[in-house]
Amino acid sequence: MLYDFLLINPWIYDFSAYDFWLRPYGLLYIGGKLRKLGYQIYYLDLLDPFYPKLPKLPKRKEFGIGAFYKEPLPKPVYFKDIPRKFYRYGLPINIFKEILSSLKFKAVLLGSTMTYWYPGLFTLLKFFSENYRNLPLYVGGIYAKLEFKHLKNFIETNLKDTEVHIVNYEVEDFLAFLQRRYEPSGKPYPFDYPIFDLQTQIPYVILFTSFGCPFRCPYCASFRLQPSFIEKSPHQVWEEIIFWKTNYGVKDFAFYDDALLFNFENRLKPILEKIIEEKLEVNFHTPNAIHARFVTKEVAILLKKAGFKTLRLGLERVENRFDNKITLEEFLQAISYLKEVGFSNRELGAYVLYGIPEENWEEVEKTLLFLANTKVPPHLAEFSPIPGTPFFEKAKLSSRYPLEEDPIFHNNTVFPSFKKPPWEKIQYLKQLSRKIRHSLIGK
Repeated sequence: MLYDFLLINPWIYDFSAYDFWLRPYGLLYIGGKLRKLGYQIYYLDLLDPFYPKLPKLPKRKEFGIGAFYKEPLPKPVYFKDIPRKFYRYGLPINIFKEILSSLKFKAVLLGSTMTYWYPGLFTLLKFFSENYRNLPLYVGGIYAKLEFKHLKNFIETNLKDTEVHIVNYEVEDFLAFLQRRYEPSGKPYPFDYPIFDLQTQIPYVILFTSFGCPFRCPYCASFRLQPSFIEKSPHQVWEEIIFWKTNYGVKDFAFYDDALLFNFENRLKPILEKIIEEKLEVNFHTPNAIHARFVTKEVAILLKKAGFKTLRLGLERVENRFDNKITLEEFLQAISYLKEVGFSNRELGAYVLYGIPEENWEEVEKTLLFLANTKVPPHLAEFSPIPGTPFFEKAKLSSRYPLEEDPIFHNNTVFPSFKKPPWEKIQYLKQLSRKIRHSLIGK
């Protein structure tokens, strides 16, 4: 069969990668739009943990999360000081080539996520340039948008004879461009939902009730990726949940909003009320932190009744805060409400961002001990400098790496904000965080 477009989610080359409701939403979203227009789509997820020919299927956990298949690789020379092993996450190269050998397509759409995960993308670009010289390639996603110049330089230097387009404009404009170049070869699909159904399995579905964020935290680039705050209609989100639940039996849904509880009355509340009214048996998760400031007693009740099983809140620090998302009093009040309505320690968690420029390690420890006393499981989140943010500018001044020259050095595992990371202190904080979690949830 000849497909109009082959969509590929690249490998990850990194010290660590985990499927914590991790899917290339932008690529899946565009795939859904193209399918509705009548284009024949083939989706190849190189991170697919369910592919039957994997040498060993990775372990999975409840709610659809779990490990990726991985193969060890030599550690990059510039990361020799990092006390971790290095891997390529995803399908073995031979399986990728085997799949590709049976496919025919007119063009390839490649996604990109973290800025420092571009090596997987570059591997694909080189492969197609060498083996499919006349095939048009389209590259979009977070890396392509935030590091346009870096990607453009690679293409101009290494892929001179290959037609490569960097997609860093609006989805509607990109779709219009493709329609002018390619005639659809199939019948229009009745829905334009993201193509989760083209995966080997659907362990969960990602949802957005809004795009963008009304806040401006100094470490976040949400405003660069989506300058305006756009809200979807509650009915639209409800219909999407019903579609996946009814047609594919999906039970786990992860909200990926940057500000899920913002404007709660008009957006999320009607969705939750409908779920409760219809007695829909689903599980909801918030891998992106919710804002404790917006957790009222009513919000807590609706979250619990609607089936939220994983609630992460953003705390970051107890004192010397570097954002204005919440106060400590607002955080404590939110936890009080959530526990009062029945949320268990296992269902709750708070993110603590650490490794920021000019880090105060004692403050990190103090925050972990505060969460232990509050009986909220802590989850350390390593800082990654993101271009265009105030913290990126600070990190440039203190990093041992040339952060502007190569986004590979944005990797949070290497603690890029430091000339010499205090590895013993970092290991101590990781162990303390795990110890506190274990004491609260038993694992």
